[in-house]
Amino acid sequence: MNLLRKLEKRKPLFSILQCLSESYGSSYGRIYLVGGAVRDIINDADRINDLDISITFGYPLEYAQNIDCWGLKKHIKGERIYNTAKLRIDFQDNEFCIDINHTRREKYIYPGSLPEIEWVDSLFFDVSRRDFSLNAIAMSLNKDSFGEVLDYHNGIADLKDKRVRVLHDDSFADDPIRIFRLIRYMKRLGLEIEKNTKVLFERAIDNDYNSWVSYDRIFDELVKGLSEDYSHLYFKDFNRYGIFKNEYFNDCNLERFETGGNSILKQFDGCVDPLLLKILLLKSPIFLKFNMPKGYKACLRNYIKKSKEWENAISSTSTDLGLYKIASSIPNEALVAIAFSCDPDKKAYHLIKHYFSSLKGLKTNLRGRDLLLMGYKQGKQISVALEEILYGKIQGDIEDSIEAEIKFIEKKLGRNV
Repeated sequence: MNLLRKLEKRKPLFSILQCLSESYGSSYGRIYLVGGAVRDIINDADRINDLDISITFGYPLEYAQNIDCWGLKKHIKGERIYNTAKLRIDFQDNEFCIDINHTRREKYIYPGSLPEIEWVDSLFFDVSRRDFSLNAIAMSLNKDSFGEVLDYHNGIADLKDKRVRVLHDDSFADDPIRIFRLIRYMKRLGLEIEKNTKVLFERAIDNDYNSWVSYDRIFDELVKGLSEDYSHLYFKDFNRYGIFKNEYFNDCNLERFETGGNSILKQFDGCVDPLLLKILLLKSPIFLKFNMPKGYKACLRNYIKKSKEWENAISSTSTDLGLYKIASSIPNEALVAIAFSCDPDKKAYHLIKHYFSSLKGLKTNLRGRDLLLMGYKQGKQISVALEEILYGKIQGDIEDSIEAEIKFIEKKLGRNV
């Protein structure tokens, strides 16, 4: 099989791969595109921006530094212990993230350990260390065979038959993080588990293989799952298979959001951290075990403890001002999570939508510097005045103009300005 015709329909990707090929000047080595990108080219996936390159000779960092794609700016990060390089290139409105590795063999001394590495000049041994057959397909970037596919482990047949299969019986024991990857690929690509792989998968879960993996690696994999458009399917299978034993995720709220959240999301574009929002929707204490980004743990802990209290407080409001005072004291992500933990016909859902669409964006025309020029002193007096103006606008007591705001201050605060 040759993928040249498929590549010709993907001009930016084709151009980048040609550049990578031409920049590899070694007369001793070979260069290949491997893994998910090859799988996605075969599957005609919409976007392919993450590229995994294997070279059989030379140093990945030196090769990355010598890559010259029409003078485009590139960002390089090297890692000498594992002999890898990461390269980012922006080209024709596409950001390509390129991992460059030397072909290698891996040996796991004990289950879940980091592997011992042996550098080899063999593509076969390199793809044989990978997780699943569908990620062990390679494509030549060499000038004498550009586009030719090398499929040592029948990954193309597995793709055609819609199944995910490990390459050997110790795969999950070697790297239990593959338990999580298997579910992610199943949901993203619509695959079933191959018969023997399912036996090994269930054995890994029964024997709690994921307890051998660091929390950091597990969280990284969960983040990848959460980045999927329909990540609720990912966490639904976590619950179904008992991946975390007696720990469960509230996948129903996440499903409600992912299947019907666009209407409310458009109202606060840029105001919400999507990753944090999805974590709150899942509402699982297991996330508190992980080294999450700053502020995530505190927000999740408060949400688990106070979300019902916040929902009741919002539902009890009868005025826009009351709603504003309560909602503005709650993180945006928590508000949206509360909305999608409710049925759409519940009062809290509609009030939160109203807050984002009509109240959250309200601002005063007057600024602090304007009040300083009017004779106010720096400090609390100005913040009180601006708050009173905003509250007056929310209640409909003041029109949207500087003149009306000045008049309102004179009347409300009794100051002749």
